[in-house]
Amino acid sequence: MAGGDTRNIVLVGHGGAGKTTLAEAIVFTCGTTSRQGKVGEKNTVSDFADDERDRGHSIDMAVLHATHKGKLFQLVDTPGYPDFVGQAFRGLDAGDIAVVVINAYDGVLLNARRLCKAAREAQLPVVFVVNKCDADNIDLQKLDKGIEDLVGTSAQAVTYPDTFGSACSSVTSIFSGGGVPEGFVEAAVEADDDLMEKYLEAGEVSEDDLRRVIPKALVAGSLTPVFHTVAEKGIGVAELLEFLGDFGPSPLDRVVHDTDGNKIECTEDGPLRAVCFKIMFERQAGRIVFLRVYSGSLSSGDQLTIARTGDTIKVGHASRFQGAAKEDLPAAGAGDLVALPKIDNVEIGDVLHDQNDAGNIAIQELPSPMVGLAIQPKTRGDETKLARELDRVTACDPSLEAERVASTAQLVLRGLSTLHLDIALKRMAAGGVEVETAVPRVPYLETITATAESHYRHKKQTGGAGQFGEVYLRVSPLERGSEESLQFANETVGASIPRQYIPAVEKGVRQQMSEGVVAGYPVIDIKVAVYDGKHHDVDSKEIAFVIAGRRAFSLAVEKARPVMLEPIVDAEIEIPSQFMGDISSDLNSRRARIQGMDSAGDTQIIKAQAPLAEMQAYSTQLRSITAGEGSFSMQFSHYDIVPPNVAQQVIAKFKAERDAEH
Repeated sequence: MAGGDTRNIVLVGHGGAGKTTLAEAIVFTCGTTSRQGKVGEKNTVSDFADDERDRGHSIDMAVLHATHKGKLFQLVDTPGYPDFVGQAFRGLDAGDIAVVVINAYDGVLLNARRLCKAAREAQLPVVFVVNKCDADNIDLQKLDKGIEDLVGTSAQAVTYPDTFGSACSSVTSIFSGGGVPEGFVEAAVEADDDLMEKYLEAGEVSEDDLRRVIPKALVAGSLTPVFHTVAEKGIGVAELLEFLGDFGPSPLDRVVHDTDGNKIECTEDGPLRAVCFKIMFERQAGRIVFLRVYSGSLSSGDQLTIARTGDTIKVGHASRFQGAAKEDLPAAGAGDLVALPKIDNVEIGDVLHDQNDAGNIAIQELPSPMVGLAIQPKTRGDETKLARELDRVTACDPSLEAERVASTAQLVLRGLSTLHLDIALKRMAAGGVEVETAVPRVPYLETITATAESHYRHKKQTGGAGQFGEVYLRVSPLERGSEESLQFANETVGASIPRQYIPAVEKGVRQQMSEGVVAGYPVIDIKVAVYDGKHHDVDSKEIAFVIAGRRAFSLAVEKARPVMLEPIVDAEIEIPSQFMGDISSDLNSRRARIQGMDSAGDTQIIKAQAPLAEMQAYSTQLRSITAGEGSFSMQFSHYDIVPPNVAQQVIAKFKAERDAEH
């Protein structure tokens, strides 16, 4: 069972930095494995999925553990590329300290910056590991500046390599003799006012005082230790473990809050509170839920409540995973990363608690899935299989979501990039379902900008009782974004249309609104007033007034200067400074309006508004322009009028498709 002697470490950073290699080096150094796995040889403990080994990088987070000098190290190895950053965000929920791994040659890249910031926001202590110090032509000035831009003077080296480059063979720790550097001491004592005052007066602190304040400085963020390693050769790994074992926070030091901002005590004997940070499927065990236990304990047979739904689950046989392998865990306590089998109604990010405790935990929001593909099974009759595989891939990845869009009648799978979606589709194909894909239709809307009147007479006589209904109506625009899309009024007098047929007229109007008038998209923000009409004592029927209402509405809308509306998104784009000109030019070509710019070190942050239609394939273009170094997020902002030239293209396409169907 976890507790004060546990260290929960989440490895984050940009792709190619060597997080998986570092995880392998840690479990090997601790003696957990007899041979250190290598990504290139496709034999690592972390990357056990076939597609991860084929691609040579992590796609899913993996959980490992090892014991070193009486401490249990639980490792969460997260993917490094921005395409899979949702898993890294949830990995932060499982950790108590974030180890940001940096490739010494590349320096501080996008995902390292992003996840370091996220770790700070989650109130996790941060440690930097500069890996691959044996690379040639390392730009030390660029490397140091990248770290300093990110965390300032709190960054203090704990280990130094004997040299950078291929001759690197060892590291030296500042604790190995010769005195601790002044900068490290100052960063550490900043977390303790009394010790800071003592240091300023005496000019030094005792070794005991320094060791006592380091954990506090880590949690406060005044100290960000920097380690240097060559993980593939095991260089510097033991020194990192030594420091984390001595000074790293335990699960009982974890700072978490409930959704009201109240601090939650992470105690072994408190009420159970846990968060689901990972889900995987296993051939025999089925759906497996991974929980980070923040407080309390759980064991087989316990009843837990899901805070999101109020549903209860029964705890089965718990286990602890080592990559794909697992071992039974009789019980789990505060700090444990535990796996529970065959639980169907828990999702990643869910909080679980004791039945008699209504607790919740505040966790970070994930980036919104921004890239979509409309999908349908290649083989007719595979709809059930498709639903099953969609459930699996979206359950395991918190940044994938599937939605059936009513306005476009499409099933859309959304993710963070085209690569993200490509891997999801390949996993579905491996599960027996291949799909056809298309760019999702943009959910345009239609509305009017003027008042107009029209009428329509529906008369049908085929022998016997016929159909008759005549409707006069007026349409006028409502304020954009009105709570009700339709405001319907009956202004007839003298029973020109009998009262029992007025609902039929409204039904016809609503039917036509849902089908659209100019381009087949729903009509919104409109007032319809029926002011006159005619009926026949024998031939008038409900269906006649439905049809008359539909046609009168269409004719009126066509006269009322109709316009199309398109969704506008707020986009935030992070790029290295050297790509600023190219990105700005590309955004202008996408009808984007730049709202503002900011900078963080060498990173430029652009805030813009752009039509969704222009941004659906943006992730591919951004990757191309920035060589994979750019990242963006977007969320819906509002609807705006489509420019006439663009609207004409949409309308022409709609008419061509309609004519082809007929």
